[in-house]
Amino acid sequence: MSFIELLALLFGIGLPITIGMLVSKQFGVWTGVEAGLFSAIPCVASVVLFYRAYWRRNAKRRQEWKEKYSRVYRVIAVPTNDSLAKKAQGAEIKIGDYGWEAVPLREDGLIYLQGLTPQWRVVWYAGFRPDQIERVAFKPQSQYDWDQTWVKNPPPCPFPVQERETANMGFPMPH
Repeated sequence: MSFIELLALLFGIGLPITIGMLVSKQFGVWTGVEAGLFSAIPCVASVVLFYRAYWRRNAKRRQEWKEKYSRVYRVIAVPTNDSLAKKAQGAEIKIGDYGWEAVPLREDGLIYLQGLTPQWRVVWYAGFRPDQIERVAFKPQSQYDWDQTWVKNPPPCPFPVQERETANMGFPMPH
C-alpha cells in the first residue's frame, strides 16, 4: 500500500469514525453513528474524485510519452559512461541489442533506451549519444500502453535484446 493510498484510507474511513465518536459523546450513540455515516459520503466521494483525476493525469502522461518516445533503436556502440545506465544485476548492454526509446533519466541531450526481453522485462535502461545507436522502426506497440493482462501472459516483445540468460528489473514502469 502506498502512502497516498494510506492517506486516502485514513481520510475515507478514519475521519467519519472520528466525527461519529465526537458527535456520540455529545448527542448519543445513534446520532454519532448517523453523523459518521453522513460524513463518510463526502469523504468517500472526495477519494473517488481524487483517484479519477490521478488516473486521468497518468493516462495523459503515458499518452504523451507514447507520442514523444516512439522509436526502436539498435545499439551500434556501447555507452562509455556507465553512470548513465541502470542494469539488472549481471546484465550488460551488447552491440546489436534493440532498445525502446524511453523517458530520460535526466535532461542531458542523450537518447534513453530500455532493453527489453521477449516477455517485456527491462534488462537495461541507458542513455546513448545519437552516434551509438541507429533507428530501426517506430514502435509497433508502446511499453507505455500497459495492459494488466500482460502480467500473466504478455504477447512477445517484437524487438527484444539479443537472446541470453540475464536478470531483469521487471516490467517497464513510468516514473
